Amino acid sequence: MENEREVSDTAAPTVSTQDSALSHLVSCANLGAGMVVTLVVGGQVVAGELVSGQEYALYTAKSIRAIQGDDASLKNSIALFFDDLANDYRVEEGHDIPLNYLHIKDPSWMTGTGGWTSVKGTILRVHIAKVSGFSLGKAKNA
Repeated sequence: MENEREVSDTAAPTVSTQDSALSHLVSCANLGAGMVVTLVVGGQVVAGELVSGQEYALYTAKSIRAIQGDDASLKNSIALFFDDLANDYRVEEGHDIPLNYLHIKDPSWMTGTGGWTSVKGTILRVHIAKVSGFSLGKAKNA
């Protein structure tokens, strides 16, 4: 047909969908200045304290080592991955901390009825690019 055009084989340029304001808050948390936030992630509303990736990784390693069971060697080998991950988030001159995930301590999820369900004693890891909205603070009952 005369009016048809060929589709180019070249890929379209990628555009970052990562929110610079949220990324800034995550950077602050990674440096120790966390805060309470509410996020929209995959259609779900989640709230909690934004903490560093290092806190997440160290907490996860400690939790794995504390799991009941006889195979300390297996638990330790799994936990070592998170020890190494904590090192990636170290605050050190000349070291770039990854800025791809955020970490929410003691997360609460909004339920379908408008209430909240909370999980204390855990840290949620969320890919920053998956966050479609956020605000500082959280609901009183969250």
